[in-house]
Amino acid sequence: MRIAIMMRPIDQNSGFHMYVDGLVEAMLKIAPENHYLLLYRTEKYLGRFAFHKSVTEKLVKAPNKLFWDQIVIPFVAWKEKVDVIFNPKFNVPLISHCPVTMGLQEPGYWVEPQYYEKFDVLYQKLMIPIYVRKAAYVFPMANFILEESRKYINYHFKNAIVTYPAPQKHLKPVADKNILKQFKIKYNLPEKFILSITRADNPGMENSRKWNPCKNPITTLRSFLLLKNKISHSLVIAGRNIKNYYLESGFTEKDFERVHFINFIPFEELQNIYSLAELIVVPPTYEGFGFTLLGALACGCPAVASKTGTCPEVVGDAALLADPFSPEDFAEKILMLINDNNLKENLREKGLKRAHSLSWEKAAELTLKGLYKAVKKKKKY
Repeated sequence: MRIAIMMRPIDQNSGFHMYVDGLVEAMLKIAPENHYLLLYRTEKYLGRFAFHKSVTEKLVKAPNKLFWDQIVIPFVAWKEKVDVIFNPKFNVPLISHCPVTMGLQEPGYWVEPQYYEKFDVLYQKLMIPIYVRKAAYVFPMANFILEESRKYINYHFKNAIVTYPAPQKHLKPVADKNILKQFKIKYNLPEKFILSITRADNPGMENSRKWNPCKNPITTLRSFLLLKNKISHSLVIAGRNIKNYYLESGFTEKDFERVHFINFIPFEELQNIYSLAELIVVPPTYEGFGFTLLGALACGCPAVASKTGTCPEVVGDAALLADPFSPEDFAEKILMLINDNNLKENLREKGLKRAHSLSWEKAAELTLKGLYKAVKKKKKY
């Protein structure tokens, strides 16, 4: 079977990168008999899978994302005679010679429209229901996403297959003290710290001027300020423009005492910061799938996470859960974890077990199952 995969989401500095990278690699591994046409919009990761014999990588240029998705991709797919098109993100070509399939994310445009540009909200509310009806199969990353989509998009989603992502293979505890020492020097990290990997913008939206604080960095900082005088730890916040967001939200430089701001950590280095942190704080108000949270568990980093969204589904009993709208609740759970070494060790062990229970091979197997069914269904008519 000839499968075209729209690789545009891999360019994002977000969970989409990890999802596409891990899923495609597993698909190539478990089903090398297929031919995979990987279509990139930029050169950023072009060549990532070129060493696979069953892969053809193409750089496909277009003036904008809409033209790329709806005109160029279906044309290239037709020209290359592919059997099915798969977009890991939430849209599909509406005109295509072959079946189309897509990923499915939480319906944030319905739940938190204030965080997006008005045009984007109107466009996505109009188009996402059309895309899901056009798709032969959709692949939500969690049951939470599926149920939320049923609620807001008002569609039965009988063609949905839940495909849980897994941690990337390099995300595991780092024991090499020299590697950790060099990493700490590189980023000028404090000796003991609480970690937050977060964002306050829309990484997948070109030219958006809106803050998107759904990862809830406000609760992270407020909870730290509540317990700062009770602990000796610093707070390390990794993410783009977070300090600017805090300043625009009313915080001052005085609030940043013992707070260290660093930019995004490259994906290939994340295991180092997870291994150095005493714990991680993950308080999103509306989370589709917690790649940051899952990565931390895979590296043995205990977590205090939101009790809303997908976080409980991701961690099971492997983290402390708190109310994302209550900095007091998060502060209490953070302090509890810092002061209880037995609890920390227990969560560390449970986190490693939980992370190991998920596999990219299983996600790829389920995705390929949907793609095969989509092609088989078309051949009946």
